[in-house]
Amino acid sequence: MAAIAGIKPKVILEDGQECKMSSQTTDIIWLIKRTGNHYSCSCYAWIYQKNTPVDGRSCKHLKELLGYQASRLLSLWQTLTSIQYEDARILQAQNQSGNSDASTSSTNPSRKRARSLTVSDSEDDSAADATPKKRAKNASGQNSNKPPSSSGPSNITVEVMLAQTWKEDKGCDPTGYWISEKLDGVRAFYNGQAFYSRLGNKFFAPDDFFSQWRAKLPKNATLDGELFTGRNKFQDTVSIVRSGSSPRWPEVKYYVFDAPFMGNRPFEERIAFLKKIFGEHDNPTYPNVVVVEHIKCTGKSHVLEKLDELQKKGAEGLMLREPQSRYEHRRSSALLKVKTFYDAEAKVIAHHKGTGKNALVMGAIEVEMASGKRFKIGTGFSDAQRRKPPKIGSIVVYKFQELSKSGTPRFPVYVGDAIDKTEPKDAEIRSIDDADD
Repeated sequence: MAAIAGIKPKVILEDGQECKMSSQTTDIIWLIKRTGNHYSCSCYAWIYQKNTPVDGRSCKHLKELLGYQASRLLSLWQTLTSIQYEDARILQAQNQSGNSDASTSSTNPSRKRARSLTVSDSEDDSAADATPKKRAKNASGQNSNKPPSSSGPSNITVEVMLAQTWKEDKGCDPTGYWISEKLDGVRAFYNGQAFYSRLGNKFFAPDDFFSQWRAKLPKNATLDGELFTGRNKFQDTVSIVRSGSSPRWPEVKYYVFDAPFMGNRPFEERIAFLKKIFGEHDNPTYPNVVVVEHIKCTGKSHVLEKLDELQKKGAEGLMLREPQSRYEHRRSSALLKVKTFYDAEAKVIAHHKGTGKNALVMGAIEVEMASGKRFKIGTGFSDAQRRKPPKIGSIVVYKFQELSKSGTPRFPVYVGDAIDKTEPKDAEIRSIDDADD
């Protein structure tokens, strides 16, 4: 969103662009991202505003980046020319979501002026507004006669089943588990009326998205799955599902993988029910719903081979489901995620002597990331490499699965020397509250 009512942000981010903000009190780096017209921050203040729709959330980092004058909020529209972008964005989100506090009540004349706030078409270069509008557009781009997904409240409490992490060296024997692709989409819970995110925020899908199959489900049916447009299209998916007015909703398919309302029955029965309604994975009954394919795991090597196969096709990773398991509304060991490793490059700044069998050789190297953060890498080295470690000042490649809260890799593994590189490069970590877990 380049401007709201002519008010521009201090820093303009392109759709999908990220930037980093340093903490003034710690060494933590916060990640800010624009997706469509929605801004997010990785800080806890933004994440835990669970009662506020995501398009209306803010934090001190967004305010600093985009521009904010808190003292102006009560008389915001009386001094329109002097306010800053984040003031306007928050007020716009409050008006469109219907959430307001005493300062913007119906008796306040400033609220009447706020209702007319719009985004200028000439200044908004995004395809669709992140805050759902009251009227949807159909596939041809024309206004429909009904609001998108008119049934269902805007916010509900959602408790989906979340996965624990499977690790090759310490994980359980996966023989007999069900393997499926970990989709690079947006987690969506269907409550019989509409789609909701993990945080309970409604996705305003057009009513015709549900029209062919809604009546085929039992009245108490709930579904769990992913809104998905294809591999490596995560940002596209987010931009579409955040908006009820996007003409691109026909590009989205719902990849369903569970039926929580049947949670006390074995997983195999729940999948059989989904196939009865929606058809087989490769022969779906409806064009916009696909039952996620599950195959029986024959062992640890099967998991690694399948992970390698799907990664080469651009997949995010794998999921493992315990056979005969029930649906649990919490993080469960019955559902495991096999995470893709991230590759990154860092500069060697020090060698550290080892202990035990490595007492006479290098035990770990200390490296510096492009962000300036420092950490140690102590695994992945051969005996020969420990005797002759990478030179200080050289660039090395390492891999990891996730970042710590301080922004450094957890359990990094040395991969090799980046002989053609002269500067470190950090991995691009995807982060969004509604992504599959």
